[in-house]
Amino acid sequence: MRPEGLARIEQRLRAGARRDGVTDLVVGVAVFRNGKLLVVRRVPGADLGGMYELPGGGVENGETLTESAVRELFEETRLVARSVTEFLGWFDYATRTKPKVRKFSFLAEAEPGEVTLDPSEHDAYAWIDAAALGTLPMAPDMREAVDLLITEECGPAGIRSGPPNR
Repeated sequence: MRPEGLARIEQRLRAGARRDGVTDLVVGVAVFRNGKLLVVRRVPGADLGGMYELPGGGVENGETLTESAVRELFEETRLVARSVTEFLGWFDYATRTKPKVRKFSFLAEAEPGEVTLDPSEHDAYAWIDAAALGTLPMAPDMREAVDLLITEECGPAGIRSGPPNR
């Protein structure tokens, strides 16, 4: 997708989040290699410790969603995003300290390179396909998103829990 297309989508996504009373925005980044999706495991003791998820994290002030996706992918895996190619969808969740978080997920192409985790956030990673999905612990929303990514191959259905402008 062209950058201007992602910018238009972002305006609608942010407006919808404000309208829905979302308190925090986060991004997830889907990266495929050889038909397998990268997931990372949260360290024990963290929110959802021991669970696998897409690399990602909080959107910082003044940052676009795609800038956040590129930054978070690098911070958490040391993979460099060549481009963010597609908006995949979103879902809402709550944490112990944040009442309503919206996670926007994007598909990115990464430069070749080895995954190097930030040990303060993640302690393992895996490249998974549909057969491996059931073997890894994941939060229900994340499992549903990852299942759709793998089985739909990031098609138009993506992981949307609702249209961008609900």
